[in-house]
Amino acid sequence: MQRETDLKVYEFCGFRLEGAQRRLLYNGQPVPLKPKILDLLIYLVEMRGQLVVKDELMREVWPDTIVEENNITVSMSILRKTLCDRTDQQFIETVPRRGYRFVADVIEVAAEPAARGTGQLVTPVAVQEQPIDSLAVIPMESPGEDPNVEYLSDGITESIINMLSRIPNLRVLACSTVFRFKKKNVDPQEVGVQLNVRAVMMIRVLRLGEKLIIRSELVKVADGSQLWGEQYNRSPSDILAIQDEIAKAISQNLKFTLSSYDQGRLTEKATANIEAYNLYLRGRYFWNRYSKDWVLKSIDCFKQAIMIDSQYALAYCGMADSYFRLSNVYLPPAEVLPKAKDAALRAVEIDDNLAEAHSSLGLVKVYYDHDWAGAEICFRKALHLNPQLLSAHQRLGSYLTFMGRFEESMRYYERALDFDPFSLQVNMNVATTYFLTGEYERSLNHLSKTIELEPNYMPVHFLQGCNYIEQGRLQEAIEEFQFIYKLDEDAYLALGFMGYAHALAGQRAEAETLLNILEEISERKYVSPYSMLVIHLALGPEERVFEILDRLYEERNDWLVWLKVSPELKVLRQHPRFQNLLRRIGFPE
Repeated sequence: MQRETDLKVYEFCGFRLEGAQRRLLYNGQPVPLKPKILDLLIYLVEMRGQLVVKDELMREVWPDTIVEENNITVSMSILRKTLCDRTDQQFIETVPRRGYRFVADVIEVAAEPAARGTGQLVTPVAVQEQPIDSLAVIPMESPGEDPNVEYLSDGITESIINMLSRIPNLRVLACSTVFRFKKKNVDPQEVGVQLNVRAVMMIRVLRLGEKLIIRSELVKVADGSQLWGEQYNRSPSDILAIQDEIAKAISQNLKFTLSSYDQGRLTEKATANIEAYNLYLRGRYFWNRYSKDWVLKSIDCFKQAIMIDSQYALAYCGMADSYFRLSNVYLPPAEVLPKAKDAALRAVEIDDNLAEAHSSLGLVKVYYDHDWAGAEICFRKALHLNPQLLSAHQRLGSYLTFMGRFEESMRYYERALDFDPFSLQVNMNVATTYFLTGEYERSLNHLSKTIELEPNYMPVHFLQGCNYIEQGRLQEAIEEFQFIYKLDEDAYLALGFMGYAHALAGQRAEAETLLNILEEISERKYVSPYSMLVIHLALGPEERVFEILDRLYEERNDWLVWLKVSPELKVLRQHPRFQNLLRRIGFPE
């Protein structure tokens, strides 16, 4: 039954929310929202200025449904992104561990009059149908959760996404966004509205004995109609051919006219060897799990793929990215970054037209070679070869951040979010840029949205702690770093910044205790020297700070890229020895 408040009309920051018409407009244009997200917005606006606890939201917005708390946070994140994509205004405040508050200024206006003599509300003018220029490819959960099927499902989905991203003028959402839906029983039309795409492709991979069954369906979001569907019952050795057929079918059914060059790019293969390809898929599957043991497994898979096909450039890219992921966190940079460099150079040597190869090489040029101009050339070439390559947008944005070119960096982060709106890393990049430009509250607001996607994502808590330090909220900073250390006892950088915050708070004994702990651990295993440097920044002596900076330089430590912009180093920036270090690293003046 419709509530009386649902008939009201509200306006805020260019938006117009019409309860009776069940629609949201921005500057007169419809804003797509799935029904429950619209219900959520209506209720928050009705309760504007008041704290709305999560139990209340479950009761009011999902009255007849059993809803997990995570569904509320995901729905809230989608709503925030929908609103914030159109204006920079803050709309929804998160009250930690309690609920939410709608904080924008709202005006309640008179509803549109009923049509004369009918007693009915005026029907909105139909919006002209838009061409299908955006797509999400969703992997569906397979029965039994067999890891031997899961890696295939993930890998096939990623490969199809990469192939379709080569179609000009088609925006294809990245893997880390669509993979959030893979273990859910999703409605393609609702997912399409959430992700702001005009078509959704569903893929389910099954294995029956020696046969591989791939079911695929392309759905038009506007009306839920099926544009195309197919089931493939083939041998696993036919995976590459099946992917080609799917990519061609999608381009035809979306009515894209491709040049002969684009047709060739759509189905070009990185390897023709199915065994090497399977090993590559396993490697990327392990790489996406992040921890040291999984990354080492990914390297082993990429090495095996290369042993089978020595010209497999993508496998070299995977190896370069894996070695980089180990650097400064699990192993000394001087041990793994040269290996990353060798792999990236080999990938470029094999295929100079492979965007991923130039993206991987650019990463090495930033962190290992400190070849700033060369890195920018690599990233821009990667984007020239594939304008939708997420890693190139994100990495070029990071490079520009390190250079202090913040406005430029934000453009690339925003473009990355077009392809991957739920990317934890890119959202962190945005919040980091706000932090580095001194917009601490704006950074914290963005972090509060990001943490809803993954509450235990450690980089979010780390950056929150850094924001609190710069705001002088030292006890809150200490609590954030303590939280990180509880999640991961190998998070030594958190111990370092915890000691830094203690020292700034005048708690010298606590800071010295943490410093001693880090120095003792560093005798047994790798600890980034930056962990100890930040404590010495507050405790002294200055000479020890510069000794550690020299050590960072000698081992090509990842933290060197932050020297121009990190706020904790501002006390050193005018020092002649620090200026000399910047020159040795080759930073542009």
